[in-house]
Amino acid sequence: MKRFIISLYYFLLLFVKVSICLRVVGISVPSLKQRGESVTLTCDYDLEGGKLYSVKWYRDNEEFYRYMPRLRPPQHAHKLDGVKVDLEKSSARRVHLRELTLKSRGIYRCEVSEEAPSFHSAQAETFMEIYYFPKENPRIVGHERSYVVHEPLDVNCSSAKAFPPPDLQWHINGLKVTEKSWLTNFEAKPAAQGLMVSSLGLRAPAKHLMKIRCTASIGTHRRERTVAIETSNANRRKTTSINLTLTLMNCIIFKLIS
Repeated sequence: MKRFIISLYYFLLLFVKVSICLRVVGISVPSLKQRGESVTLTCDYDLEGGKLYSVKWYRDNEEFYRYMPRLRPPQHAHKLDGVKVDLEKSSARRVHLRELTLKSRGIYRCEVSEEAPSFHSAQAETFMEIYYFPKENPRIVGHERSYVVHEPLDVNCSSAKAFPPPDLQWHINGLKVTEKSWLTNFEAKPAAQGLMVSSLGLRAPAKHLMKIRCTASIGTHRRERTVAIETSNANRRKTTSINLTLTLMNCIIFKLIS
């Protein structure tokens, strides 16, 4: 009985030691990268005396790279749409991806496993978004006409084709528009090559010396356009209309007399 207890004690001690041998200290995956760029993903782990069996990388649960020190060469890449592995720049603790596309976005997971007898494993994961943001500024329509003071604007702003759909904001004379009743939200529209177009309407009351700015943003990247709103008083419009009518009548009378 005493031998059994001693054996059990050493077994549990060995089990605890094995179970804490491996841990993933951290995973480094950028949260936002631009289409066409390259990126290096890193996985930092601590074996604490254990021996490495393999390091595997997954995107959305599909394996695309593994490192196994027993194999020659130890690096191996699997074909996966949107993932191009540069084996020469990849190792046990990092994997280098070239020519990112919109299909490269997803949840990236690093899984580290120990050698026998434990084959204990640990993992960590995080999401990487891929964006495309052209240099074109947003487009504003509806500002070309003249508005009567206090008349609601009928102005819309549309982003250039991008991904993901850019966030749009309106500013009036430098102040951000927060009044929800002045804003008209539209669903993002799909465009070619998986891109999207965002649109946002502005229905604020017109006023003198009015400048409006539409800002499109993806992360910290911004594009903007500013236009001026031409306004006039309602009384002035009526006077102008009356003057035009009188001028037209005078012309008709003059022709009849002559």
